[in-house]
Amino acid sequence: MILEKIVELKPEESKLLYSSETDKQTIEVREWQQYRWLHIGDDSVQTLMLLDDLEFVALDNIQAMLATLIFCPSATRLLNFGLGGASLERFLNSKKPEIKIKSVESNEEVIKIAKDYFYLPIDFDVINDTADNFISNDDELYDIVLCDIFVADMQASCLYDNDFYANISRCLDKAGVLAINILPESEDEVIKILLPIKDYFDQIYLLEFPDYMNAIIFVSRHKLPDTDKMKVLANDLFAKTKLDLRDLPERLNVLLETV
Repeated sequence: MILEKIVELKPEESKLLYSSETDKQTIEVREWQQYRWLHIGDDSVQTLMLLDDLEFVALDNIQAMLATLIFCPSATRLLNFGLGGASLERFLNSKKPEIKIKSVESNEEVIKIAKDYFYLPIDFDVINDTADNFISNDDELYDIVLCDIFVADMQASCLYDNDFYANISRCLDKAGVLAINILPESEDEVIKILLPIKDYFDQIYLLEFPDYMNAIIFVSRHKLPDTDKMKVLANDLFAKTKLDLRDLPERLNVLLETV
């Protein structure tokens, strides 16, 4: 796997394009062959970009968050918490231009890096705010909310907060879907995140990755399409965008599903 190769590279084997260090974290942008990536806080790869295919979403867990396009095929309004290297923004701008994207990123330096090194258009408006503060003051309605937020290598504290999900529920269309990228250290931590979610959403699904520690939680107030319908929608998405999530319907685990 290319990600394993990149993680195993010695510092001198890749080109350092950008580096900064504070008391809180180190941020690096590195490049090797046709790959460019972002480290924030540790050695894990936050964003991976192919220089010869900028719209391609290279990381499996980020691809999986776009399964929301299968669950909400007519989406036109999307809120993204956590900009990183703008993988989602590049893909959506290219492949789904009908979707209006609002991106929120708490780290002003990351916003600048995304524009300087990861081909986010300079005029793309990113809101510099924390996810919980932004959503508590927002009054717009969204079809899709994506949440990929970490503080260094720790999950953001708002993922355990009832108010955070109450505010997302208020701003999410009744047929909308929320996707959360998590990096749990234990099953108990997953449960800790799920407990406040179930107070506001009665449809909860989990997607795990055999080769990663990440998992994606999908939640909604509206039952997702059944497996056969998902397969049709996944095939359609692949035909239109080349995003291959055709195996997802068989991998999705139902945690809570009501009629």
